[in-house]
Amino acid sequence: MQNTTKSKLCGEPNLITDKRIDTTALAQEANASTSKEAYQLLEKTLAYRIGVGARANSPSSSFFVEIVINLSIENGAVDLSRLERILACLKALKSSGYSLTYDAGGWISCETSNAVEDPNEEYCKIKTLINAASI
Repeated sequence: MQNTTKSKLCGEPNLITDKRIDTTALAQEANASTSKEAYQLLEKTLAYRIGVGARANSPSSSFFVEIVINLSIENGAVDLSRLERILACLKALKSSGYSLTYDAGGWISCETSNAVEDPNEEYCKIKTLINAASI
């Protein structure tokens, strides 16, 4: 599944990206790490960040995807329409098997509960969801 060339993900023209995940390199990094885990940040904005990780398990590595969403990107201002879009996004993630955790500072951390077979495909799904929610 190693591919680091630019590619069009999800079949959507606005999602052309060079964020193709090199799962082989990520798994090798996890195996070499003392914590047996590796993480790659794919995207970071004021509103959210998306990353993928690998955990070294016998006999092979497993992958997970994480999205961390900022509840308020304005300095203390509450944007109810944005919170409604975030809530819809969180519900979709929860129904897709993501665990949701509140982090200090107004962030919600969402991580796949089960190992992801294709991190590139999962990243594509997350990116599509975030774009549709206009977070």
